[in-house]
Amino acid sequence: MYHNSSLPKLLAKENISIRHGNYQTPWFDIKNRVLGLPLWKDMGKDIYDLFVGHEVGHALETPYEGWHDSPEKLVGCPRSYINVVEDARIERKVKSRYPGLVGPFSRAYAKLFDDNFFGTDDIDMSSLRIIDKINLQAKVGAHVELEFNDEEQAFMDRANTTEDFQEVLDLVKDIVAYDKSLEEDKDEEEDNNDDQTEEPNDDSEENDSEGYDSGDEESEEETDAPGSSDEEDEQAEEDLDEDQAPTKGSEGSVSITDEAFRSNESSLLDIDEDGRQILAVEDISKEVKKDIVIPYAELKAQRQLRRDTMNLHVVAEVNSLEQQFPKYMKDVKRSVGIAVKEFEMRKAATQWAKATTAKTGVIDVNKLYSYKTNEDIFKQTTRLHDAKSHGMIMLIDYSGSMYESLPKVLEQLIHLVLFCKQVNIPFDVYAFTTTNQKLNYYDLRNRGLLFDGDMDLDDLAMPMLTSSKLKKADFIDSIKALYLRAKGSYYVAREVSAPCEDFGSTPLNQALVMAHSLIKEFKGKNAVEKMNLVVLSDGDANRIQAFRDGGLEDNKVETRGMFKGINMRIDGKMVKAENTNNVTQALLENINKRYNTSTIGFFMADDNRMFNHKIAQIHGWDDSHRNEANKEYRKNKCVVRKSALGYDEFYLIKGGNKLAVEDDEFGVTSDQTKNQMANAFKKYSKSKKQNKVLMTTFGRIVA
Repeated sequence: MYHNSSLPKLLAKENISIRHGNYQTPWFDIKNRVLGLPLWKDMGKDIYDLFVGHEVGHALETPYEGWHDSPEKLVGCPRSYINVVEDARIERKVKSRYPGLVGPFSRAYAKLFDDNFFGTDDIDMSSLRIIDKINLQAKVGAHVELEFNDEEQAFMDRANTTEDFQEVLDLVKDIVAYDKSLEEDKDEEEDNNDDQTEEPNDDSEENDSEGYDSGDEESEEETDAPGSSDEEDEQAEEDLDEDQAPTKGSEGSVSITDEAFRSNESSLLDIDEDGRQILAVEDISKEVKKDIVIPYAELKAQRQLRRDTMNLHVVAEVNSLEQQFPKYMKDVKRSVGIAVKEFEMRKAATQWAKATTAKTGVIDVNKLYSYKTNEDIFKQTTRLHDAKSHGMIMLIDYSGSMYESLPKVLEQLIHLVLFCKQVNIPFDVYAFTTTNQKLNYYDLRNRGLLFDGDMDLDDLAMPMLTSSKLKKADFIDSIKALYLRAKGSYYVAREVSAPCEDFGSTPLNQALVMAHSLIKEFKGKNAVEKMNLVVLSDGDANRIQAFRDGGLEDNKVETRGMFKGINMRIDGKMVKAENTNNVTQALLENINKRYNTSTIGFFMADDNRMFNHKIAQIHGWDDSHRNEANKEYRKNKCVVRKSALGYDEFYLIKGGNKLAVEDDEFGVTSDQTKNQMANAFKKYSKSKKQNKVLMTTFGRIVA
């Protein structure tokens, strides 16, 4: 159940942090100003407003000092008693501050009382202690009939007028003393009844006297008994856990209605028949996002640090490759130039195909003579279809399993970005992996940047490999770095890369969460009308998990076990995945919907098994499409599916070698026939297009 997430901030009048998580009860961290709200069933707006308003009341009124930092002040004050009296105080004040909450509070508590949330269905109301009467009267009010004697009414009146937390503690101590006096009166009455029923005894005075002396001796012995000294009592007070209520002098004192209510709160949780909850995770904070994305300038500096320590053999290989780089770039530009011409022709054809013709209202004097037989004597104008401005963000999987495929992928990437550069399409290219050394959980938590229930970052690193916004020298340098990693040996590939580019696992889902803000910012800066997100990966994404703060004593989000789905708060909106297996699809569909983005996926299957597995997944685990897909692959060296797994277009390729960009040799001999030469040229032309599958695909989309 999710309602207006800005309501708590508006009520609290401060920018408190709000966490929707799979908590057991709502809570408020007074010190760090964090509000935690469970995932409730849809119990209606009144109950949501009640819980939010109640916790905001704590945010506004309950002090950290004396409640958490000085547990010795709470000695003699049972926790549930404090809960009752403090709830009465903060709810009275929050309703006075916001009269609009009076109705929701009244209706919600009435419904919860009728649903036996206070555990009163089988209880004689006249037998309730004063603390429970205060709890019911303050929350349920006229919806329940309660009788108060004069002393109890005095306590109720004080509960309705407490102004600060110290008054709450004073009242609680007085209530505990009152309870104790009632217990003593009850014990004395029972003792008197027992005395009256005893048989008379002639030696009663002597026995009484002896018993009295004996009792005195026993009392003195008990006073000196181990474990009851004043020093040990003081030590026990010092050892009190600040999140546990000290109950010295009031052992066993609890509010049964408060305990029952808190126990029954779990019945409001959104749990299925198997006891599974939805896993909820919060968005990545702006400050942490800055640590995840490594700008090109920082990436370049990190690369240089490694290059400074290269051994002589690696240096020699790098120098040799750098000498070949100018010729490589010349060949790439020639190849890209052909694609650019093809793109311009396709673009022009698309514009003319969508052109519209309209009359101008101006008479064509050359047709005026035929006005009696021709109604169309007006000049006409042809309006070409305006091409939308396109942009591209590309995410490349740097997981360890991409080791063999990555060199060919990077060469494809070089062709693609040079193509975009030629036709003035803005672009950013990021790798994604799990090697971010800046995401230290303890440091982030201590800086107030990571809370219980936040999205587990999975050490996500997203270095910017290249971008159209780079200056000319940096752009050429970024292409050279891609070239060295693609063409060099294993040792060269490692030594010319930064630590954040090292192979890791596949945090695709976390990268797609980041892509939301990257796309939003990119569109704003480049005035892009039609956005394209290209994802290239070779495996299933890592699971989305919630960060569990081990430093918390209470209220920790539950991250273990099976979950029936995941709710992800991204850029202020909730993204829901019905189960844990379709998180990637939910994220892609949300990107498409929110940012008008075409999503294109390239899946690099390591072998036939992975290829067939992905085909089955696309078709709902129906294996009957396997033969058809393999036939298509043998023909086109690629399988294309529309609207698959969240992508608008999804391409399946077997292994990185199929992404080679080298042109096949075109050779003919004098003894070949005309048809043989034609077929050879057709095969050569087809291989050129297949070898540049990324660029060919993107060129068709943006034309």
